[in-house]
Amino acid sequence: MQKKSFLRLLLGTFGYAAMGNLMGAVITISLGAFGIGDILMAIAAICSILTYLMMIFNAGHKDGEIDRKLFQRKQIEKPDFNKWVKIGCIVFAFYCVACAFLFIFTGSGGESGTMIHVDGGYLNPFRIIFAAVMAVSLLLGSAENPIWSPFVFMGVYALTPFICRLGYWVAFYEKLTIDNIVYKKKK
Repeated sequence: MQKKSFLRLLLGTFGYAAMGNLMGAVITISLGAFGIGDILMAIAAICSILTYLMMIFNAGHKDGEIDRKLFQRKQIEKPDFNKWVKIGCIVFAFYCVACAFLFIFTGSGGESGTMIHVDGGYLNPFRIIFAAVMAVSLLLGSAENPIWSPFVFMGVYALTPFICRLGYWVAFYEKLTIDNIVYKKKK
């Protein structure tokens, strides 16, 4: 067992984020097959966002397990919780830039420039590639989104650094193991 490099952890986290977005697309398309209604899209939005966050949590959790074992064997002196904040911030910055492109490539805009239209050419690929927020985007409007919608999408992705660090912390200190949940430790 060996400690992974920062770059390898970062690329792995991007892989988990991509998989979370892919699973969000499957959830949204699957629930959209029943008909596009606000209730189904709200359920799809919640499930897609939670799936993305669980995948990000898993990236930090796996590294936390490895570091816990290395710490118990005294191969490392102390855990580095900040590396997961840094990794989460880099992943968030990538998604934040992608959301900011919605301001630049708004297409024709609404009559008063208050909408982001599908005919701009970027909203549909954005919805497919960043599918964790696809259902949220469809909730805001199927053919157009309000001009403030990228801030909502950025807010979803802003949870990434917190969730990465939380996954690492939970695994390192074994907070959510079945033994700790079912059995109480005697004081």
